[in-house]
Amino acid sequence: MAILKSVFWLVAVAGFSAIALSFSGQVWAWGDSLAVGRSWLALAGVVWVISGLVLGGFGRRAGLVMSLVLLAVLAPIGWAKWRPEPAGAGDLAVYQKNMLYALASVEALEADIRAAGADFVTLQEVDPDNLGLLERLSDAYPHWHFCPFYQVVGGVAVASKQPVLESRCGLGYAAAKVEGPGGPLWLVSLHLYWPAPRGQWAQIAEIIPQLQRLDAQVLMAGDFNMVPWSAAMARLETATKTHRVGRARISIMQFGDKLRLPIDHVLAPKTWRGRTEMRPRAGSDHKGVLMHLTLEDSKAR
Repeated sequence: MAILKSVFWLVAVAGFSAIALSFSGQVWAWGDSLAVGRSWLALAGVVWVISGLVLGGFGRRAGLVMSLVLLAVLAPIGWAKWRPEPAGAGDLAVYQKNMLYALASVEALEADIRAAGADFVTLQEVDPDNLGLLERLSDAYPHWHFCPFYQVVGGVAVASKQPVLESRCGLGYAAAKVEGPGGPLWLVSLHLYWPAPRGQWAQIAEIIPQLQRLDAQVLMAGDFNMVPWSAAMARLETATKTHRVGRARISIMQFGDKLRLPIDHVLAPKTWRGRTEMRPRAGSDHKGVLMHLTLEDSKAR
């Protein structure tokens, strides 16, 4: 029995240490890498604690404390996935899509963007082979802005029904100032590197000062390559005075659909709310995200 208890406690200490480190993303690049697996770690922890209670590996008091900790870890994740959303079509919509640099044909994606009828479109992995999509959509979205980002697998772009008043490029983002429903609005398409050991930490550190200098409200959508409950997301929300809107839903499926993560997001001004509608992959490894936005501040007036 002593050996059994030692094994249960050793695994529990290792697991809870990994969960604790997954909250260190503000100061340690690998913290956000662990945050990607936080929900899996916590769910595995639930199974481990129940097994320990049944088999005598833990006492009741220890099991209760560990269960409460795991519940506290899982609650924000559950909220991100199942929180309430506003009903209806909303005041405006943005269509977010990582196109996939190796996209064989843009026809299915073009048809889906047209069918969605969003006010704005944000695209990533835009390369010379699929850049023609913006020209094909020019009747519906006559105003667009493209920035190269070939350090990864293609550039980033925004498309708008409204004229572009000003535009900027940065490391992995394209920003276009347009006239929004409440005044000028910076529409930003963002593509982040994968987290550590890749360069996401340094990329965010580089672009945050630039995003902080945007002189109007920000509506940012993109492939963040990061889960909603990470420090990376919190850093970007703080820098742009935004929050992630809508429910977090699985947007990428890879390795035979075994890797399934919510990494495509929309960040909007803090008084706005969103309703997430998932769109087909249309040849990409990412689903499209159509976000119906409700401007709560305009409703109040």
